[in-house]
Amino acid sequence: MTSKTSEKQRRLPLEGAVNFRDLGGYPVVGGRQTRWGRLFRSDSLAALTDRDLDHVGAIGLHHLIDFRLPHERTAHPNRLPSGASLRISEIGFWPAGNAEMLEEIRNLRIDAAGIERATTAHYRHYPVDHCTEYRKVLEAVEEAAGRPVLIHCVSGKDRTGFGAAVILMALGAPKSVIVEDYLLTNAYRRDIGHLMPSGTPASVAEMLTSARPAYIEAALETMVATFGSFNGYLERGLGFDARRLQIFRERLTEPTPE
Repeated sequence: MTSKTSEKQRRLPLEGAVNFRDLGGYPVVGGRQTRWGRLFRSDSLAALTDRDLDHVGAIGLHHLIDFRLPHERTAHPNRLPSGASLRISEIGFWPAGNAEMLEEIRNLRIDAAGIERATTAHYRHYPVDHCTEYRKVLEAVEEAAGRPVLIHCVSGKDRTGFGAAVILMALGAPKSVIVEDYLLTNAYRRDIGHLMPSGTPASVAEMLTSARPAYIEAALETMVATFGSFNGYLERGLGFDARRLQIFRERLTEPTPE
């Protein structure tokens, strides 16, 4: 869906964040594409270098949304550009079952197949149990009125991955684009070794860090089963009707270049 040129633009060349990506250049309805430099997704910002801070500062972020829980933020506080006057929304959560899965990992009581089953179940909770959090994401983007917004968590895969899917969905991206963006995390995996004890099998580490089609498919299937369609989820689940979505799209998409 995206050209090699746009893919070179997509990941920001930061030293302390490996999955910091621009959501621009994706095709959406009406022969349009998402605007570059307006919507970003990332993994942890705790290890940004001084050079990274200059790069991020140049983006001119208006709003940052942090999906991490308080203890995650305390353990790895964000590094942000000095003097940055941006809004910060801390809407941390874990889907049901996530804490139990991490505990099993810490005690070496789960294999790769178990992680795959557990994570698939987690994704089914996103569109049903976490409408409040993802409504806040769209409201933040709406309030920014075209100014840059960043969403992030620890690895930028799960909570952030579904958040990016919701944003792209609201902008009129087809399912294929939503899945494409989700799977791109596999090329930019964050080292989350601090979540795994010594002796963790390589297969478990691989499964924990991978973005698998079955995960995002489980979320999207649950969304349609619960709300009837993507638009039903956006309207009844998140409160974004056709009028709000039209304004949303006018601000954040543009005609696709010839």
